[in-house]
Amino acid sequence: MPRHWRFISIVLLLIFCFSGLAYRILHLSYINQNYYKKFIRSARDTKEIRRAIRGKIRDCNGSILAMTTVTIDVGVDPYAADFQKNQEKIVQLAALLGKNLEDMAVFFKRESFIHNGKERRLRWKKIATIDDNELYTSIKNLKIKGVYGNTRGERIYPNNELASHVIGFINKEGTPVSGIERFLDDFLRGEDGWIESEKNGKREEVALFRKKVIEPRNGANVDLTIDLYIQEIAERALQRAMIDLQAKSGSVIISDPKTGAILALCNVPTFNCNQYNQSGGDSLRNRAVTNVYEPGSVFKIVPFSIALQQGRITLNQNFDCSQEIFCYRDRKYDLPHDHTFFSNLSAVDVLRKSSNRGAAQIGIILGAEQLYRGAKEFGFGEKTGYGFDGEAMGVLLKPALWDGLTITRLPMGHAMSATVLQVHQAMGVIASGGYLLQPRIIGCIIDENGEMIIETEPYMVRRVLGADIAKKMGEILHNSETAASVIERVKLAYKTGTTQKIISGTYSREHHISSCSGFFPLEEPQFLVTVVLDDPTMSTGTAYGIRAAYPVLAEIARALILSRGLNH
Repeated sequence: MPRHWRFISIVLLLIFCFSGLAYRILHLSYINQNYYKKFIRSARDTKEIRRAIRGKIRDCNGSILAMTTVTIDVGVDPYAADFQKNQEKIVQLAALLGKNLEDMAVFFKRESFIHNGKERRLRWKKIATIDDNELYTSIKNLKIKGVYGNTRGERIYPNNELASHVIGFINKEGTPVSGIERFLDDFLRGEDGWIESEKNGKREEVALFRKKVIEPRNGANVDLTIDLYIQEIAERALQRAMIDLQAKSGSVIISDPKTGAILALCNVPTFNCNQYNQSGGDSLRNRAVTNVYEPGSVFKIVPFSIALQQGRITLNQNFDCSQEIFCYRDRKYDLPHDHTFFSNLSAVDVLRKSSNRGAAQIGIILGAEQLYRGAKEFGFGEKTGYGFDGEAMGVLLKPALWDGLTITRLPMGHAMSATVLQVHQAMGVIASGGYLLQPRIIGCIIDENGEMIIETEPYMVRRVLGADIAKKMGEILHNSETAASVIERVKLAYKTGTTQKIISGTYSREHHISSCSGFFPLEEPQFLVTVVLDDPTMSTGTAYGIRAAYPVLAEIARALILSRGLNH
């Protein structure tokens, strides 16, 4: 080949090569620069999330009900690690984690799996979970390629089932599902922080090039009005009753009648907050506020006290409870049956002996409109607003929707429905001296630095009864024949109820709801207790409120009286 052709070929080859290089530079710098900038940025830039620690939930004395422990999952990427090359260091790692070399070999074994029809490499195997930062530092100092840890927060409930329906739980995805955990999640969860910086070729952070550091703000702590000691008393008493009486379910609420602060709230069936997934949906429900029932004779305090307040009856007024028909203002009313025969009863005995016919006559004298307004005044037919969602409102129809029997059935606690909490709040009107107080379960919310965010105060919804009427009602509800058996020198005021359950649209003679609500000491009430048992059974006779629910209340009262020294 002539020399000049050889020269031309070399020149053309060089032009071609440099043209390709120029095109590549042009492609990288201009044509597709956004893509490559993003790629380089993703390879160099790092954003490390710094998780906030969820706040604690505590009782009124500071005992921890829920807390978050920070743990580190130490694991390995088998495809990034070399077992043979790092065997000496892996022996040290095994010693730090309490394992042997044979155990470690399993974790470093490379494996794959099938996902969507394609073979994938298993790039992460957890070796152990630790909660010691110094131990993790020692592990990092070994500098075994592919071995690293992931920090996570684990929610712990130290008391398992205790107050579970109040506390609620966090599921495996970290989502709050129920209770305080869900209702106050905005305060408890805090805000995550992060660090933006650059990595070198070894994927290590170059601290010199940190761009932004946002510190996490840990969640606030929530202090409840719940007293863990009182909660335990309530739960033990309820559990014993459930076993002895073979009831389907039950609820107990204890509160301070002067402030409305709930000291204990429990339900059976219950669940373990740490093992919520092992319980059925029925166990997770806070039935004291979500389930409704006909309150029965406990409701008789409403027409009686309203009629007494308005001067429509007197304490010594007689009622003929032997009659089936009651004539009032040229109208005849069919009266309900009593659980036993009564003849003439004073107004006081109508309430103490719980006569349905006597209560119906008081309701008729009071009138439909006043009876309805009185029930509303006591909080029936409306939510208590105690602080949770999911609370049922119950049913209290307006007089325009009543049928011909409602005026005689409502005074005995039928033809309506209510939650256990509503019944509890209503009895609190008498215990508090005539005030309807809003039940509350949240004491205060405090940030991680100890600064107060929210502090709740007792809230009076309205005055319902005069102090003198409330005092008279308390004296009437103190039945010395049974209450004296609780403990000497402490007077207990209470009202029981027994409601026939509605089965297939009709009232059942075999299935009942047994209840009792009361307070003590009578002179200066410190505790208000309500017990409701669904379908308790007894070896002989009906599980009336006085036979089934009252003994539970008495057991709780006895324990609280002795623990607080109220009998001295």
